[in-house]
Amino acid sequence: MNMMYTKLRLTIKDVCHMLSVERDKLNKLVKTDPSFPRPIKEGASRQAAVYFDHSELIEWWEVKKQARYS
Repeated sequence: MNMMYTKLRLTIKDVCHMLSVERDKLNKLVKTDPSFPRPIKEGASRQAAVYFDHSELIEWWEVKKQARYS
């Protein structure tokens, strides 16, 4: 059985690659675009991993694409 799996959570590096942006641009999106998905921190420490939800990113992108036509 050959199944494709989509990651549910994406690292900062994954998101940068997915959106074709540098890390500083991603940080700017998080800070300045209220519609951009909020990062999910895994744990309370400063060094805890940060992830983004895949489906939220896809939904954000679809809304951005639709906004071009309205």
